[in-house]
Amino acid sequence: MLGLLTADFTVGCGPAYVYGRVTQKFSMSGKETDKFILVNGQSHVVPMSFFTQVQVGDTVRFDGRQWAIVKKRDAPATQPTPLP
Repeated sequence: MLGLLTADFTVGCGPAYVYGRVTQKFSMSGKETDKFILVNGQSHVVPMSFFTQVQVGDTVRFDGRQWAIVKKRDAPATQPTPLP
């Protein structure tokens, strides 16, 4: 029963929300429409334009309509601004 409460509810045939680090990029057939990324252990089809931008290690988000890179893998950690 608890599994039902924590399940990832989806809309249509895709997830409603995805957030996490990309651990793999791959193509199943070499076709432009078959580009996948692996996030949180689940594969997701992504548009070619996003596939070419995202790198393994990037943190990404999908809001149900659009993919976005939240943090690049090699972005430096921000240093807190010292108080005066």
